[in-house]
Amino acid sequence: MNKQFHRYSAHLRLNDFDENSQKLIEDSSILIIGMGGIGTIASLYLVNSGVGKIILCDYDTVDISNLPRQILFQEDNLNQNKAIVAKEKLHHFNPNVLIESIDKKLNDSELDQIISEVSLVIDCTDNIQTRLQLNKICIKNRKPMIMAAAIRYECHIAVFRNDSLIDGCLNCLYQSDEENIETCEGNGVLSTIAGSAGIMAATEALKILMGQDTELNSMISIFDLKNNINQLLKIKKSNNCNISH
Repeated sequence: MNKQFHRYSAHLRLNDFDENSQKLIEDSSILIIGMGGIGTIASLYLVNSGVGKIILCDYDTVDISNLPRQILFQEDNLNQNKAIVAKEKLHHFNPNVLIESIDKKLNDSELDQIISEVSLVIDCTDNIQTRLQLNKICIKNRKPMIMAAAIRYECHIAVFRNDSLIDGCLNCLYQSDEENIETCEGNGVLSTIAGSAGIMAATEALKILMGQDTELNSMISIFDLKNNINQLLKIKKSNNCNISH
């Protein structure tokens, strides 16, 4: 076993994981939108898992109120762009991974170009408009999308493989970007919940990259970590959905 594979030897001891599985991860690329409490944790585990290329996108800057849950950042990063800081920090964890940062809000054309070239997209935003924008472009390009959210004591994880004409999408669930969606900004979130959502999102991403099945396709899993309750909700294709699946 060479040095590179020795790095991932714990993966290789899994009974459904081999060197080809790790090669699939290394040959893949991921776009992560939103480098907050979820995106920072997801990116940390994906970098350490050896994903070949990761693109980090966030136009926001680090605020002191972010620090309890966005653990890549420190006080000396205040007022700096999150994506740029995250790139610098993550490079030290695994220099074999190509990491790019985007510090601006992308329009449809820019997103379409990037998404067409990556293996999958992870939405770690707290914004319904951005989520629906990503949903539309991922479906157009037939690229998997993972949506991750954290609010109060709950993790929300949804997977859309976008490889079938019969499955529901995010637009089937939210018909309008003006719908009143709860956010952690308005309702609060325990710092560890964001981290848990990030780990779950990274796990689903690795499963997709390795070609494994996921039980979450066109479903939302809601983990209530305060009461240790898990709900699994199927997203059915809506006749009113205006996205071409």
